[in-house]
Amino acid sequence: MIPGVVVAMGGEDWIVPPLTLGQLRRLMPKVRQLTEIGASMGEAQIAVLIDIVAAALQRNYPETTPEKVENLLDLGNASVVLNAVLTGSGLKPGGAAAMGEAPAPETTSGADRASSGSFSEKIPGTLTAGQKSMGCSPPPVDIATR
Repeated sequence: MIPGVVVAMGGEDWIVPPLTLGQLRRLMPKVRQLTEIGASMGEAQIAVLIDIVAAALQRNYPETTPEKVENLLDLGNASVVLNAVLTGSGLKPGGAAAMGEAPAPETTSGADRASSGSFSEKIPGTLTAGQKSMGCSPPPVDIATR
């Protein structure tokens, strides 16, 4: 299992890993299409959200399909799950990418780094690996516009 953020969907806990750089490169145009998550989302935005979450989940759950993801996501968890994917992938909610300057190399694993709190200090209010989302969705997420 690739480390990630634990989120509850469909009555189960899922470990949502970050996107690979290749996935991020391919999905970045879609990421830019998302402006908010809520009842006013259009069909195109819902499809983009499903594609992004499915891509991330397939790293840990290869049998996951977009059809399965659309039945797991709802207005109560969609924002939390997308936030887990994007922040784990190095993007900051709120409109700015966090991929500017590379951090100094570390000798600890991703899980050790997440537990040290350094990642969450960079992006306040986000979940880190090993944390579990139990609350309602936060306010809508503005996506990177790079």
